[in-house]
Amino acid sequence: MKVLLLGATGNLGSRLLPALLAHKHQVVVYVRNERKLQEVVGPSVTSRLTLVTGDATDATAIQEALVTHRCDALVNSAGLAAVLPWQAPRMQGIISAISTAAVKASKELRYPIRAWFLGGLVAMDVPGTNGTMIMRYLPLLTEHGLSFDCLRRTPREHLEWSLFCPSEMRPASASITLLETPRGNPLIASVDVPAGWQPSRLASIPIIGTYLSIFGNAMAYATDLEDCADFIAVDLAKPNRDFVGHRVSVKALGKGKAE
Repeated sequence: MKVLLLGATGNLGSRLLPALLAHKHQVVVYVRNERKLQEVVGPSVTSRLTLVTGDATDATAIQEALVTHRCDALVNSAGLAAVLPWQAPRMQGIISAISTAAVKASKELRYPIRAWFLGGLVAMDVPGTNGTMIMRYLPLLTEHGLSFDCLRRTPREHLEWSLFCPSEMRPASASITLLETPRGNPLIASVDVPAGWQPSRLASIPIIGTYLSIFGNAMAYATDLEDCADFIAVDLAKPNRDFVGHRVSVKALGKGKAE
């Protein structure tokens, strides 16, 4: 696929570059600061990219990039969500601009745009609660709920979106280097509820049981940034239609169990 990547200088975005290239995608990077990109990933990576300069809140420029380069897909890892619920949203201008641009580009190109957006584990539903998000019990990064609402309002015939909802992502390596072959990943995935959620005996405790179950499970969802990047690159190479229009959780095989 030809993929438009936003947020390429960030922790996940910079690792998406070698992952996408290793899976034989053509990568168009939409970046605000080309010099910073060079500093983060180096010329060995940037020499294999098509660079477009622009702001992630500029819907017109993003649409032009998608159409001009006839992109099949986009990945957005730009922006940082507000951590506390009383803080002003930080990402909604970006999510709105990208989704608007993708819909208009799709109409112009006459095919749907496949898209991955970055959310967080708190936007997933707690299993067995009939659709209650984790953020209802753990009110951090609640802006991801606004991102989900925005994407749900987007016509899926034009934007085939997925909201990637990991927990903490940690670097396996501090350096960003080209890969001769895909690194692979040990991640399992699930839509709308956390992957590999372990039933907890604590959940039966009145009032506080669900909270204890969530805290007991949450620690097992840390992943490597490189694994998450490979997961997205794999899906764009071999699309899983079950992910379209859903929140997607991942978990590394072998991570701990709840009590």
